[in-house]
Amino acid sequence: MTKAFVLINTETGVEPLLHEEIRSLDAVKAVYELYGEYDMIAVVEEKDEQEIQRVVSWELRKIKGIRSTNTMVVAK
Repeated sequence: MTKAFVLINTETGVEPLLHEEIRSLDAVKAVYELYGEYDMIAVVEEKDEQEIQRVVSWELRKIKGIRSTNTMVVAK
């Protein structure tokens, strides 16, 4: 199983609405709202890095209100 932390920048004020939508994705194990440079972080788990890429590119980034993401795949 591969794990990644996805830092998310959102449109202003939509974090509460996005929280549940992001959490509803099968590969997302947790979502947290943040203070600072990023608005949210999602913990994503999938079978390999290609599946992580698919989830981030084709599911997560397609959600209206998400401006950008920064994905960090766990090495160990």
